[in-house]
Amino acid sequence: MYREDANRAWSYSGSKIKIAPDSATTVNDLHYEDFSDPGNAAAGVWSRHPGTAATDLIRFNKARMDTFDAATRRMVAAHELGHALGLCHKSGSGRNAVESVMWPEAARYPDAPTDVDKANHRRLWG
Repeated sequence: MYREDANRAWSYSGSKIKIAPDSATTVNDLHYEDFSDPGNAAAGVWSRHPGTAATDLIRFNKARMDTFDAATRRMVAAHELGHALGLCHKSGSGRNAVESVMWPEAARYPDAPTDVDKANHRRLWG
């Protein structure tokens, strides 16, 4: 479920990156899995695995995710896939505040890529 939310968020109109559905004929360079650890504050974690034929990993902590509303779950999923797509955390406050799904310091950030996220995505991928 979270994977589909993340894929939908980053498959916006105009995106040159098309996320292929998982199948027997697609190359798997990103893997999703769930774990459950009530003592872990992280709801989602992305880890990069460099090297030839390496598979990056996005893990969702069901102990945390299951306590969130649907918008917050979408936000976490979109944020972690943003990392896998090469985006870093954005920051700022006051006049320097950045509305971004990649801004972890925000009290509540959007559940889908904003114009800032899309511009950064285009800089990386065209």
